[in-house]
Amino acid sequence: MKPIILPSNFNYIAAFLTFSCQLRCSYCINHHGGDLVKGRKMSKKDWINGLNRIQTRADLPITIQGGEPTVYKYFYEVIAGVKSELPIDLLTNLEVDIERFRNCIPPDRLRRTSPYASIRVSYHHGQSDFKSLTTRVKYLSDLGYHIGIWEVDCPDYHNEVIVRQQIAHSLGIDYRLKEFLGPWKGVNYGTMRYDDAVNSPQLRCCLCRTSELLIDPSGHIFRCHSDLYANRSPIGHLLDPEPELWKLGGWRECSVMGKCNSCDIKLKTDRFQNYGHSSVEIKCIGEAYAGNQQIQQVINTYGRSLPTTSSTPHA
Repeated sequence: MKPIILPSNFNYIAAFLTFSCQLRCSYCINHHGGDLVKGRKMSKKDWINGLNRIQTRADLPITIQGGEPTVYKYFYEVIAGVKSELPIDLLTNLEVDIERFRNCIPPDRLRRTSPYASIRVSYHHGQSDFKSLTTRVKYLSDLGYHIGIWEVDCPDYHNEVIVRQQIAHSLGIDYRLKEFLGPWKGVNYGTMRYDDAVNSPQLRCCLCRTSELLIDPSGHIFRCHSDLYANRSPIGHLLDPEPELWKLGGWRECSVMGKCNSCDIKLKTDRFQNYGHSSVEIKCIGEAYAGNQQIQQVINTYGRSLPTTSSTPHA
């Protein structure tokens, strides 16, 4: 199979080994919009062969994530099977057998020069045990792992979040906060690049393009997190013999603007920590569809096309 060579402007590579997780957070971004389709999976052999096709750079790692990637049955085998010259990052809640983790993954495999940790551990309010988690992270850090903790700054317990951050810093742990995204108690949170793209009562057509390679648990490639979670209109597969690379970075039609995922259009830092980046760009936004005034009518589109409209996109 030919190598997968990414467009030069790509900022992120995400390999979702699984959408399963042993935690049950009410604010989980994976369930944003109610569209998450689980049950997708790919063998360890196909994951290894597919990921090894990707040609990337030292500053653009393949980020192994989920769900919770460590609950994937062959997590350690996939990590070991990816060729050593490919840089790898890991997003995890670190609810693992820490000695097995240490024995299976040496510190240098998940270490690179970057302004943020290669192993990004998530603390989940109401689910994670803070003392236990910081103990595990401190243990791995002292062994030379490039590791830090991130927590979503949920509005309901902001003060507790700050206290946890201060305690972690006193232990020498890099503890960063992530902006809360999406609706919470009637308020939409997050600094978005485009108006009326998330949780909108109306849907529109548009053109959009991505700067990310998003691979779902079955190996399918999607242009955005909204499509990824809903299993809507994949643009290819990790094992396609002839990957159509123009689809990855080119402008493509979308019929469900208004159901965008916050991760795609929030203003954030890029991989170099420069603020003002968004994963997806949007242009040529059409008028709202007649007869589809409430987004609840199309909660899940799952690859189905919306009714054809006479709405004409405008720049």
